[in-house]
Parts: sequence; structure tokens; C-alpha cells
Amino acid sequence: MARTVSDETRDKILHAAWELMAQEGRLDVGMAEIARAAGVSRQAVFYAVGNRAGLLLEMVRYRDTRSPHAKRLGDLARGSGADGETLSAYVDAWLDYLPEVYPVAIQLECASLTDADADAAWRDRMFVGGLRLGLDLVLERIAAQGRLRSGLSAKTAADLCATWLLPSAWRYLVVDLGWTPEAFRASRHALLDTISEGRAPLSATPPPR
Repeated sequence: MARTVSDETRDKILHAAWELMAQEGRLDVGMAEIARAAGVSRQAVFYAVGNRAGLLLEMVRYRDTRSPHAKRLGDLARGSGADGETLSAYVDAWLDYLPEVYPVAIQLECASLTDADADAAWRDRMFVGGLRLGLDLVLERIAAQGRLRSGLSAKTAADLCATWLLPSAWRYLVVDLGWTPEAFRASRHALLDTISEGRAPLSATPPPR
């Protein structure tokens, strides 16, 4: 029989994990350290989240319930906006949220390359119920209004946008190459100019440093 923990214990575990991993920017936090910080047994951590991939997924979901950026993403995805400005607002909401979840999200993305459980968690988080789902909803509405660039389908547009917004894109440009967050944001909006009608031409991107 599968073991479970109370909602209170689960919250303690996820809060402790977030403080250690995201707030302190640490990528080497283990289950035992999380258990100590939460004041629970290591076994309780496994009952609550399963393996490390489960922990990372639950941490991001935990953050979703507490972040105004996540709420804004959901509101824009489920709203009625069907133009380039709606797409821009959705992307801005994600770019406001990405630095918060980056320490966890990049681990999940990297682990998805070699671990089947992590891959399932990554796809669930980013594609089934996360960033990509919102892009699909917004871009389908834009396409229905005939506001996508000629010859571009909603699916292809969402494919492109998701690629531009992955945590690994942030890692390469901001973490590895030293771009400022502002330059990263400007570059994403310049790319959006290639997607929908009714936006200004490609804007100049400020120097990354």
C-alpha cells in the first residue's frame, strides 16, 4: 500500500526544499538535508514526493500556488485576448516568473535527458499543464483571428515560442554568456515580432552586457 503524508507535512517539506534549493541557489541539496530542514524523517520526504524528479515537479507546483506571476500566466492563457499584445503579456509574465523557478526548473530540464521519471515530470510541467499549454491557447486564439504571420500555424508558432523561453535558453544567454535579464527579455520580444501581425517591426536588442 502506498504511504502518504499530511498536507501540513507536505507543505513543510516543499517549503524547506524551496528555501534550500531556490532561495539559496543551491543545486546539490539532497533528500536527507531537506528532511532535516523540514523536521521530518527522510522516509516522509519519499512518501510525499517519491523520487528527486517528483520533488522538483512538486516544488514548482508548490510555487505556482504562491506566485502572482503564475496566476497572471493562467489568467492570460484562459482569457479572451487574441492579439500580439496578449502574447507579449503572456511572455512577460513568464519572464517575470522564470528567475524565481530557474534553480529548480533547470535541474528538471537537465534531468529529463537521462531519467525517464524526470522526463515525464518535465513534460507534464512544461507542456501538458504549463508554459506550452498557455502558449497553445493564446496562439490558437490569435490564429483564429487571422493575426499570425502568413503561412504560420498556431502549433508552429507555439513550438518556436516555447524554444525561445526554455530555462536552458536563460542558462545559456544569462548565466553562461552574461546577458542581462533586460537584454534577454528584449531579445524574446524581438523574436515575437516574427510571430504575430499587429506588432511593431523587429526591435533593436540592447547589448547583452
